[in-house]
Amino acid sequence: MIACIVISAGLAYYLALPFASLLQSAGYRIRALSRAKSSLISCAVYFALTLIAELLALFFAGKVLCVALTVLLYVGTAIFTYFTHRSMRMGYHFTRRLVRLLIAFVILYSGLVVGLYFLPLVALCAVTPTMAPFLLALTHFALSPFEKANNLRYIRNASARLICSSAVRIGITGSYGKTSVKHYLERLLSRRYVTLVTPENYNTPLGIAKTVETMSGKEEMLVLEMGARKRGDISELCEMTHPDIGVITGIAPQHLETFGSIDDVLREKNVLAQSVPADSAVFYNLTDALVRKLYDAREGKKIGVGYEDAEYLIKDVTFDAEGSYFTLSKGEDAVRISLPCVGKACVIDFALAAAVAIEWGVSRDDVSLTAKSCAAPSHRFEIVKKAPITVIDDSYNINPVGASVALDTLQAFGKGRKVVYTSGIVELGREEEKYNVALGRHIARVASLAIVCEGRYGDAVVRGMAGTGIPVLRVKDTKQASETFSRVLRQGDVLLIMSDLPREYLL
Repeated sequence: MIACIVISAGLAYYLALPFASLLQSAGYRIRALSRAKSSLISCAVYFALTLIAELLALFFAGKVLCVALTVLLYVGTAIFTYFTHRSMRMGYHFTRRLVRLLIAFVILYSGLVVGLYFLPLVALCAVTPTMAPFLLALTHFALSPFEKANNLRYIRNASARLICSSAVRIGITGSYGKTSVKHYLERLLSRRYVTLVTPENYNTPLGIAKTVETMSGKEEMLVLEMGARKRGDISELCEMTHPDIGVITGIAPQHLETFGSIDDVLREKNVLAQSVPADSAVFYNLTDALVRKLYDAREGKKIGVGYEDAEYLIKDVTFDAEGSYFTLSKGEDAVRISLPCVGKACVIDFALAAAVAIEWGVSRDDVSLTAKSCAAPSHRFEIVKKAPITVIDDSYNINPVGASVALDTLQAFGKGRKVVYTSGIVELGREEEKYNVALGRHIARVASLAIVCEGRYGDAVVRGMAGTGIPVLRVKDTKQASETFSRVLRQGDVLLIMSDLPREYLL
């Protein structure tokens, strides 16, 4: 019987893993489990049907038949668990919080099956693994008070350390471009200052707290990326970090599921500017019309970067397959910049970072020299292969503005066929149909072939292509997409990968 309990707990743990990862990827918001609604329903239906069968056997069948049915149910549950786990395709990042959640889950589940053993209803252990996602949610609720208190303590310690630091704190926010501007700023500021930046996409209070933990005390510049998925997120980050300088990279209809409207996104991003002292500068990307609204509303010191009506002007922009070239000028002072990356996005992002660096004393010669080795950050219009097929990876953080810029830039790549792979844009709430249909229309204008993932986002993209004549291939997942690339691409083609399907959507 002990073996039955161990097998049952193992199956439950295996099934709980993708649901735990789903929680983790959505910041441990319990409503994220609704993304796996079909899997939850399948678990509930399987549990109900098999429980009824097991109970009927326990009370009305002979011992031999009952044992035989239990063995069959163990096999059936194992098969069901395996395919449910596989269908969710979630990756695992075993952080301390996730490990705590899984350990607590295993303890709770083990208590349940041990209780069944003493009732005695140990045969039911064959079906209880399918209750794993629901027990995981219960475990999450039970741990939430402890996790909130632990996070708050961690964040307060980091905030206290930041207050004691003499380093200049630069906060960067926006719907797009944050990580790229941060990447360029690190390279530029490091020419003159000891600089520390938040790694990768560490743009939450805990992410910043982890970065603060690594401070040596010698830092002169701290570059802090600030993300927001809902109202109040930027306020929390500003209260924690007390930014001296602000950078607003761009505003797009993103995370509308949680924000509700683009106006709410705009107000949230403006919180950073409101948190910067009036005599300190906030830098704005004035190529973005919504950011210009925030620039116009700023009453304190402000510096705009754009094509016109800006303190720093971007002029004479050209592209080729090897890079991007432009002049950045402020009054009579100008610097010619050559970047080993292609597209409007990298020009704007680097110009914004360069303006900050120049204002803080980095020479224009150093800016020009640094630019020559500043490749695009990973997955941001990154050219990962040039022959015989050019592959452009723009898979990170797709949004309506960024997608439009990427597609416009795609036209600069030679005479070969332009092929686009996408799964659509997510987290747009009630606007998801509108923006994905528009994405499909834009793809049809610039591409020769579209490869689109199945699912409601991809379906909307395909509806936007209706009547345009562009060939469309549908694929189930990344693996099938890769197989399709091998089959349909030919020498001279340019493949733009702009499929941004976060882990919680891979269901």
